[in-house]
Formats: sequence, C-alpha cells, structure tokens
Amino acid sequence: MWPAIAVGAVALALVATVMAVVALAVATTRSSSSGSAPTATAPTYGATEVSSARQKLCDTYALASRAVAVDTNGNDPALARIALTNAAAMLDSTAADPAVANKHRDAARALATAYRTLTVKSSSDAFGEPEYRAALNDVGVEDAAMKKICGVS
Repeated sequence: MWPAIAVGAVALALVATVMAVVALAVATTRSSSSGSAPTATAPTYGATEVSSARQKLCDTYALASRAVAVDTNGNDPALARIALTNAAAMLDSTAADPAVANKHRDAARALATAYRTLTVKSSSDAFGEPEYRAALNDVGVEDAAMKKICGVS
C-alpha cells in the first residue's frame, strides 16, 4: 500500500509542478506582450470640486477647533485630551479628500499632528513644562495657518 501512496504523491507533485510552470509561462507572456505599462494619470478636479473640498475642510476645522477651545479650557483634562484626539482624526479624515489642495491638506495635517503631540505631552509626567509649552505653541502656529486658509480672524 505504501508504494502506491508514494507513487500517487509523486504524481500529484509532478502535476502541480507542471501547472505552476504553465501558469508562470502564461503570466510572463501576458505581461511582456502588452508592451509598456499603462501610465497612471493623476485625477484632476474642477474649481467647484476644489472649492467644495476646501469648504468641507474649513467646516471641519471650525467644528474641531471649537471643541478643542471649549474642552481644553475646562476643568477636565480627559475631555481636553478627547477633544484634541477627535479633532486630529476629523482633520486627517477630511484632508484625505483628493480634491483638497496640497497646501490646505498639509496645513490640516500639521494641525492634526500638533493636536496629537499636545495630547501626548499633556498626559504624561515624562514631559516637563517646557516641552508642554512648546507643543502648545506649535498648536497655536498651526492653528493660525488653518485660520488663514479658512479666512477666520
């Protein structure tokens, strides 16, 4: 019985090898016969789409920054950290829209990063007052950039 099983296993391995070689040959011929690879073109967006994406980003910024302003000036550090974290996530999500202009996307992501950094530096005894103040100042700088983009005074 063992020789029959061994012969069957060898036959199965041989069939699998032949099939793999054939599949490789087919894949190689198909990829090389197509000539050059198609070039991907970046999508373009009209003025209306870009304007709509910018408005959505600014609406998100207004909502997020309001929550941050309210909750970071309260008496509950946990709410402040939650507001900073949520605001960062909202900005990142809205900035991911490909119709958002690169400079606006970069500003939103920079503010989101500043919010996260402030969250970390405010929630650990590992960071001293100077590091916390530097993170807080960075939020101010990045927030001013978003205000400028969104026309907020």
